[in-house]
Amino acid sequence: MPSIIYLVIFLFIIALFFWGVYKAIKTQEKIYALALLPFVILLIVMFFI
Repeated sequence: MPSIIYLVIFLFIIALFFWGVYKAIKTQEKIYALALLPFVILLIVMFFI
């Protein structure tokens, strides 16, 4: 895959991470913590690469 696709996916995951943190803090709802899941998966994948 071209590197630009990886960059777009990475930026999307980072944006989703910060959106999830913002919504979880603002609303105090645990469901928005699921937005952190792609970031955690990205960290795990980066560890094994």
